[in-house]
Amino acid sequence: MWSSRIRALLCAAFLLALSACGFQPLYQKNAATGVVTDDLGRVKIATIKTTRREDDRLAQKFHNLLLDRMNPQGRPRQPTHTLIITMSVGREETGIQITDDATRARLTVRASFVLRATVDNEEVLTGSERSVNSYNIVDSEFATLSAEADASDRAIRELSDAIKLRIGVYFTRLHQGIPPDENRRR
Repeated sequence: MWSSRIRALLCAAFLLALSACGFQPLYQKNAATGVVTDDLGRVKIATIKTTRREDDRLAQKFHNLLLDRMNPQGRPRQPTHTLIITMSVGREETGIQITDDATRARLTVRASFVLRATVDNEEVLTGSERSVNSYNIVDSEFATLSAEADASDRAIRELSDAIKLRIGVYFTRLHQGIPPDENRRR
C-alpha cells in the first residue's frame, strides 16, 4: 500500500519535471511550432553519390530508405529544400586467426550531407553521420555475403534515421525562431 503511493508520487514528480524542462516531441503537430513532418515531406532527396562504383546499389537502397522515411506521401511536387548526400563504405578484417584467415569484419558507412534551400540554393544545414557494423566471415561464401549484406542494411537504416532526425531538429529550431547561423552546423 505504502509502496504504491510512493510509486504514484514519484511518477507524478517525474512527469512534472519532464514538462518543466521544456521537453516536446519532435513530430508533435502544433500550430505554434509548425508541422515538422510536412517540412520533411517537402525535401527533395537527390541521387546519392558514392566514392566507389561497387557501392552504387547500397546508395540506391539508402536513397529509397530516406524517401520512405521523409516522403511517405511520395516525392514533393514543389520542394522547399534539396538533400545532397555523399556516401563512402569501408570494410576492414578485424578477427584474424593464426592461419591468417579472417573471421570477423567491420563495415563502416559514412554519409556527408548538405541541405540546401530551393529558393536561393543556400546551404542551411551540413553534417555527417557514421555507422559501424560487424559481421562474421565463415567458410561458406554465401553465408558471409549474406552477413555482409545484413550489416550494410543495418548501417543505412541507422544513417537514414539519424539524418532524418537531424533535419527534423533543424526544422523544429527554425519554427522556434532560432537564427539559421546558430542552426547551421548542429
